[in-house]
This record gives sequence, structure tokens and C-alpha cells, in this order.
Amino acid sequence: MSRKLLTLILSICMVFSSVITIPAAEPVDSRRISLEDIDIEMPQVSDETFSDSDSEQVQPADSVQQLSKDLELVCKQARNTAVAAAAAKSVLVERYGGAMVIPSSAVLYESMDDEAGQIRTITHGKVARLLDTANGWYRVSMDNNTGYLKAEDCLPVCYADYENTAATSMVIDDLIAFAYTYLGTPYVFGGTSYRGIDCSGFTMQVFGRFGYSLPHSATAQYHMCRRVSDSERRPGDLVFFNFDGTSTGHVGIYLGNGQFIHAGSIYGVSIRSLSESTFASHYTFAARLIGR
Repeated sequence: MSRKLLTLILSICMVFSSVITIPAAEPVDSRRISLEDIDIEMPQVSDETFSDSDSEQVQPADSVQQLSKDLELVCKQARNTAVAAAAAKSVLVERYGGAMVIPSSAVLYESMDDEAGQIRTITHGKVARLLDTANGWYRVSMDNNTGYLKAEDCLPVCYADYENTAATSMVIDDLIAFAYTYLGTPYVFGGTSYRGIDCSGFTMQVFGRFGYSLPHSATAQYHMCRRVSDSERRPGDLVFFNFDGTSTGHVGIYLGNGQFIHAGSIYGVSIRSLSESTFASHYTFAARLIGR
């Protein structure tokens, strides 16, 4: 090829290159990945959502802000949405590891389908161990149950902050619900059934239903528990009374808000208040058997 012809071809190429641009591949900009891209639902809660004065299960709304910051950081550091989603799941399951129920109760399902079988309900403020997340569902475990909660019903929390507290178990809730089944049962000294029951027989039967073996004696039951102060007192604790001036001779189950359930000699199994003069003047102390 002659030098003149080569020069002409190069000149033509330069002219075309000045008017035609070949778009470069757009680099992945991790800052464009958002929480919506990785399908993570952020709960909408306020400080007023958790306000049970008798509960340890209080989590301020700013924990949601912290979770949002953690997940946004994951998005910024990720190269694509798949990586961001995997990293977000790791944050939720490994760093937080807990799912707190926001509404008054939430259903634990057998599978990720609200038409699936229902294992049980979990009440407001309870914290289940978070095992996995997928498609708007949390796979969780609590007590001896494993199943699925709707993500929209949960607030991710640090499970370690609640471990070994009443928040991570439904046993006390179930125990109190079972105690209510005795309401109206007449008082019978030495009784242990729905036909008739006394105070220590009542607590013995209720706690025995959940694997806690108690003797048929208020005094002996106290010695199996850990004494707690009135400020530490919580639902499920036993409350003791001294009516004869010499020893602990009466026992009931604390319900919260100053109320307790017991088998009394006049009204049988009933709910009463510790502020009532009869009980206030003879109340001695509370003691804990579950989680002592």
C-alpha cells in the first residue's frame, strides 16, 4: 500500500472517530444499591410501641435507625445487589440474630405461607432467635418451636441482649394462661384438681404442667426459689404471704401490674391485687423459680 493511500485512510478514520463515540461499559456504582433493591423490609415503630412497665422486653425505636445504617453501609460496600442481599442477610442473622414481635401477637407458621399450619402465636415484645430470612419471612426458633414469622411483624434486635430473660421464652405466658383455666375452682384444703384446690396445690399443678416440680407446701416452695425484690418482681414469680404471724403459709402467682392469681379460702381461685389491705398487710416477698 502506498504511503499516500495509507495517509488518506488514517485521515478518514480520525474524522469518523471525532463524531462517533462507542459507549463504555457503565461501572457498577455500589452507592446506587438501596434497601429496596435487596428486598429488606424496615419496620415502622416508635418508642411508644414498647411501653410495658412490667416487661424487660423494651427496645427503643432508635435501634431501627441503627439497623438501617448497618444495612445501608452493606449496600454501599457491595458490588451488586446479589452481594448486598447476601451481606444484609448476614447482618440480620449473625450480627443481630433476634426478631422481636411488634404487634400484640404474631403467628408462627409451619412454612412461608400464611395459609400454612399455625404452630402457635408469639406475643408482643417477645424475641425469637433469627435463623434465616427469605421472601419477606423470618425463620425463627423459640422454646422448642421452629417456624416462620412475617418479616413485617418483626423488629431485628441483638438476641444476646435478651438471652436468658423472659423475653426469649413463651413459657411464662403459657403458664399464666394455664393458671387462668383454674379461675373459679373452689378452695379445698389439700386439693390438687379442678374439683377443689388449695394455694400450694394450685401453684404445684400449674408449674408442674411445664416441667417444674414443686412440693405441696408454700414454705417448701419458697425454699426452691430465688428471692427477688419488689422492683425486680415480674410475671410468673411466686408471691408469698404470712397470715399466722409465724411462717410463710400462703402463695400465689404474680401476673404483673400489682395483681396475682391464687387459691384463696373464700373465693377459691381468683385474681386479686397486692394493694388490697388483706394482702398488703400480710405480703412478705416474691421469689423466682423460672429463670432464677
